[in-house]
Amino acid sequence: MKKFELKKSQKIIIGSLFILVGILIISSGKLMKLKEEVIEDVEISLIDVPENIVETNNVTNVEENTASTPAQQEEKPKRVYNYNYIGYLEVPKVGLKRGFLDKNDKYNNIQYNVMISDRSAYPDTPNGNVILIAHSGTAYISYFNKLYKLDIGDKAYVTYKGVKNKYSLVKIEKQPKTGTVAIHRPDYNIKSLTLITCTKDDDTTQTIYIFNIE
Repeated sequence: MKKFELKKSQKIIIGSLFILVGILIISSGKLMKLKEEVIEDVEISLIDVPENIVETNNVTNVEENTASTPAQQEEKPKRVYNYNYIGYLEVPKVGLKRGFLDKNDKYNNIQYNVMISDRSAYPDTPNGNVILIAHSGTAYISYFNKLYKLDIGDKAYVTYKGVKNKYSLVKIEKQPKTGTVAIHRPDYNIKSLTLITCTKDDDTTQTIYIFNIE
């Protein structure tokens, strides 16, 4: 009986097929990761940012421009940075702990971090209102994605210059997305913390969470 042997050209073809299959298996994981990142970017682009914040205290209105500068818009995030955080926000109920930067830092932008409003007070300002803004949703920068779980009375903490301030949630308000957020603090004679993000499962509104210091 004649022994069956493959020709050299056939061996080359079969070997090439095995190599091609191996490459496809290895690259499939990378393709899935790339797909997830593309979906993530699409989700981010669908989230609106309030252009102005107006804090109303029955005396005067102060417009707070939170739009990013052209330089901030042009620079692309690299996912990993050594941020120079000046303070930290903690909301224990939803497992949130995140730093925030100085207002003038180029990475003080919701495309990178929890963003402090340009006209926000700093935590050590007497009777001031600390205003922080971040994305909600499923993107990797959606730091406020679980705020919808909060109830009146829940706690938040802001650490700044070695002092940890404790706040209690006193008001939750939804407003239409019009490019402006109006903040109505229940008490203007004490320190407050305001967190702003998009409303869960509602593309037409944004939610404002107001905390008073204890």
